Amino acid sequence: MSTRIVIIGAGGHGLVVADILLASRAARNSEAMDVVGALDDNPALTGTRILDVPVLGVTNLLAQIPHDGVIVAIGDNLRRERLSNELLARGEHLVVARHPHASVAADAEVGPGCMISAGVVIAPGVRLGTSVILNTRCSVDHHNAIESFAHVAPGATLGGNVTIGARTLIGLGASVLPGRRIGANAIIGAGAVVVHDVPDGVVAAGVPARIQRHVATTAKS
Repeated sequence: MSTRIVIIGAGGHGLVVADILLASRAARNSEAMDVVGALDDNPALTGTRILDVPVLGVTNLLAQIPHDGVIVAIGDNLRRERLSNELLARGEHLVVARHPHASVAADAEVGPGCMISAGVVIAPGVRLGTSVILNTRCSVDHHNAIESFAHVAPGATLGGNVTIGARTLIGLGASVLPGRRIGANAIIGAGAVVVHDVPDGVVAAGVPARIQRHVATTAKS
């Protein structure tokens, strides 16, 4: 039997997740995964499609749709955490979206609900928490620990033995030197080079990265 999957979110991340799941199904040349549709709380999207996936309605319709698993395709880390935890509390199963053109080491630990995009490289000894986003062509070297609901943006590079805290964003094309620790709820700016540890709840940017300000921890609508 196929696994019936519903995507939560029909914006940009929903589009990427749809592409990943459809590409995975095609690569396996089987019906092991059946993407039955997407849900989004923007009613204007109901009846539209993301690639070949229909947007079936708003998220409170999930219980009415036969399915076996869901993936929360929302870029905002706090919103993704809130929705994922609500779904888990209701007994939902979070599935992993892994593009067939990603390289994932055999011993990597990938938590539920993670999104692993095209061109991603995950080296041995890596541990990913729940619903981590590894975006297009980012590189995660050996023995990284990336905590739940973090997001590594396209083209970012993490050296070996890096720790990324929960809900932290590593910006587009940023680099983190080996052995560095970045705290929870932090933002690393696009193109930054992190040469020192970064504490919780700050924005750091530049080459080398320096703390710019503290960051609010309120989810965007």
